[in-house]
Amino acid sequence: MILDTKLTCPKCGCESPFKTFQAPEEIMEVSRLAAKFGHNWPWAEEYLHCFRSSLDRPLKPARMKIILEELLRFVDQVGFNIDKHWYSIRPDALFAAVRYVAQLNKTGFKNHNYLKKVAIDFNLKMIQKDEKEQDGRAQEALKRDPRGPAKLKELMGRLGNTISSKQ
Repeated sequence: MILDTKLTCPKCGCESPFKTFQAPEEIMEVSRLAAKFGHNWPWAEEYLHCFRSSLDRPLKPARMKIILEELLRFVDQVGFNIDKHWYSIRPDALFAAVRYVAQLNKTGFKNHNYLKKVAIDFNLKMIQKDEKEQDGRAQEALKRDPRGPAKLKELMGRLGNTISSKQ
């Protein structure tokens, strides 16, 4: 959780838990942004660690804020640009990509390009899965009822009786 995150004092270099510092505005903003991620926050927080230059170097709150705002912009815009091409990405595919990238425990990211490529792949797989399920439902709907022709004749007979009785 964000309160367990260790911060480095800019004056003495001492590392202390988040709650011991008098929180600057950037840290409060990071807390507000964390709330917007909801149940996906633990993975977003792990994804932040990918932007550290090394495992022993923490991220500055201002950098955290920028990264989180960019992620939320991807979700709000339902997509992003990469290589001058717009990709529409479902939020669930984006969060699945965040989870996947966070689990890789990589460091040294400068931008979101790796996440974007993973999100494009996840989005494509989710679309293909949905299309397959939709085709399955369509095939199920097209299956003929063995008693279908008899039911149709019965309905036509009822309809014919109703029409002749109205005339």
